[in-house]
Amino acid sequence: MLSAIVLFLTVTTAVAVGIVAAYGAVTGILFAFARARKESVPGIPVLVPSSNHASGD
Repeated sequence: MLSAIVLFLTVTTAVAVGIVAAYGAVTGILFAFARARKESVPGIPVLVPSSNHASGD
């Protein structure tokens, strides 16, 4: 009975640590790419009200 409890706790702890580590890794990668992208594009406006629209005529 004791070995079953120890095995259950070991597996549960390993799964929990794996989930937390994977979450941390994915979050770290996303933050790293988000910062690199923000630094390379210095505030270019998406919509420019002074631009003329192109027409097909």
